[in-house]
Amino acid sequence: MAGITLKIEGLNQLQKMVELTDPKNFAKAQRAGLAKASKAVKTQVAKGIGERYNFKAARIKQDISDVRIASDGLSASIRFSRRSATLAQFGMKPGRRGGPQPGLGLGLGWGRPKPAGKPLTAMVIRADGRKVYSGAFVFIGRNGNQVVGRKDKQGTIKSLYGASVGSIFLGKGRYALELQEKAKLLINDEFVKGFQKKLDDIARGYGGR
Repeated sequence: MAGITLKIEGLNQLQKMVELTDPKNFAKAQRAGLAKASKAVKTQVAKGIGERYNFKAARIKQDISDVRIASDGLSASIRFSRRSATLAQFGMKPGRRGGPQPGLGLGLGWGRPKPAGKPLTAMVIRADGRKVYSGAFVFIGRNGNQVVGRKDKQGTIKSLYGASVGSIFLGKGRYALELQEKAKLLINDEFVKGFQKKLDDIARGYGGR
């Protein structure tokens, strides 16, 4: 696991409300804000990655731990798995062998030429489109899942992988900084919404626990 801590700007201004409201109510509102922000961030991070990488949101969420926001509301920690996803996770399309050609093997002599083979393809980053992986093929791994592999010069099969969720978000990915900034803004917005809703509920006589 690897993580990142995002500094949240502006939330410390809410601390001034302690002077204007019951400290117990303030603490309740703060907990409500933290809970709302934590829940929203995981979903938004998965969505943001999925919009840029050909990676299913359900699979992305598996590699994001619960978001933790500091009790002072000034920073949020998000932890990610650095486990790389097999290329089969990125919209992989298996290759196809070409059929034997009639006659001289070049479509000459007699018979109709057979369709040529196609290499395996996959799309990791949506903007880059589908890419060819020459010599790659699909096999079943030890856990029963589809894995993409390719033989090296020694004839050993090496699995092929795409990016990990951690590397996408933590600074090595093309969109890392953009994803981090959006997460920070979302944390701020959702925290304030949850905080204010709890205070409103308390003022109406609800949510006092």
